[in-house]
Amino acid sequence: MNGFTEISSSGVSRRALLAGGLSAAALGVLALAGCTPSGGGSSGGGAKSTSMTSFLFGQGSAPALRETLSAFGTATGVEVTENTYPYLQYLNQLVLKARSGNVTGVAHIDEEWLSTLASAGLLKDLSGVIDSALYPENVLTSGSYEGTRYAMPWTQSAIGMVGNTELLQAANVDPAALQTIDQFTAALRAIKALDSSLVPYAPCTSVEQLKDMVPWMWAFGSPIVADGAVTLGDEGSIAALDYWKLLLDEDLIQAGVVRDDARTLFAQKRAAIYDDAPQAYGVIPPQSSDAEIASKMLPIARPAAPGGAGMNLVWSQPLVAFDDGEATRELLTYLSTDLNGLQRMFEASGQAPTTDEALDAAWFTDNQFNTQWNDTIAAASAVNPLWGFPSATAAQQLYNEQVEAALKGSVSASEAMKNAAEGLKDLLGG
Repeated sequence: MNGFTEISSSGVSRRALLAGGLSAAALGVLALAGCTPSGGGSSGGGAKSTSMTSFLFGQGSAPALRETLSAFGTATGVEVTENTYPYLQYLNQLVLKARSGNVTGVAHIDEEWLSTLASAGLLKDLSGVIDSALYPENVLTSGSYEGTRYAMPWTQSAIGMVGNTELLQAANVDPAALQTIDQFTAALRAIKALDSSLVPYAPCTSVEQLKDMVPWMWAFGSPIVADGAVTLGDEGSIAALDYWKLLLDEDLIQAGVVRDDARTLFAQKRAAIYDDAPQAYGVIPPQSSDAEIASKMLPIARPAAPGGAGMNLVWSQPLVAFDDGEATRELLTYLSTDLNGLQRMFEASGQAPTTDEALDAAWFTDNQFNTQWNDTIAAASAVNPLWGFPSATAAQQLYNEQVEAALKGSVSASEAMKNAAEGLKDLLGG
């Protein structure tokens, strides 16, 4: 299988950005980015205030994040104000507010958004802030765009498959034996035969979250992008789509599933296998009536076809900076490296840390699920090749729409991949 290479380009079409979910107002702001200096807060030394923008302030881990920011303030004397936007509006709001100077300091993002923010000239270069010696090599593969580091690691792992060992054992399925596509398919059929109401495998199949298809294309031998060129339409990408269509036709996966749906199905023991980040270990038990479900959750290696690779998708939510003030740099470093803060966030939500010190800490390694996850899922992971596009969000949306069209049977797999390849090449051409 060819390597998963980052694409370098400088143009992106207005149509493609709109397709990727950015509003027309945000596009107008992006247009200004090429001819005006980027905004930001004070960069003078000794600044005693900064801000933290995160969608976590609206989620269950908000108290842990606020406690971490309070500890930072106590240790440094820096006052941190909080800022948040709803997740589905988050990127749009960051673009608009940052360009108008209404967002400065640190922001927590999905790495998929990094290229859009960097291409707009909104982010500060963090090459001089990060101490690379503190992080494992696989963590350092993320956080950069076109050779410049714009993001500080905060939480990173991979999205992979989780199985319910109780259901698998009942269907006489050995998780360690699921190495080939044929073995995996036979296992799903055995689970369905056990109970026809079960969903044997619950990947995200809704157009909003079809990135779960990316590692399956790798499994069938398609790199999607190689050496700066889109390869969709190759044998592997078509085979992967045809495979998912077979699974749909046999009712081994379901259409229209988003991650929250899959989590609910798994928690209710109605799905035997699904895809998630390692936070699954913290998310699933509260939703389940089975008090022992955590002990039944097992990371499962992805199978592969001949010529493919059983890889998983890197999952990364780093920190970026909208100004280069001293307080902002201090907050970046603290959030990324402070052991107590990283432990607090891990215990609150299962948020995996990124430093070598934290990954080796007993509070992380004593959790068997996490050590298994690192060995089975994270160790066999690669960065989404669409993250290298000037707007990764637009690229992912275009890809998702063509995958959905094939799964619905609106077009053939080969036609869908031809359309996706042409659209992605258009994104690169501007």
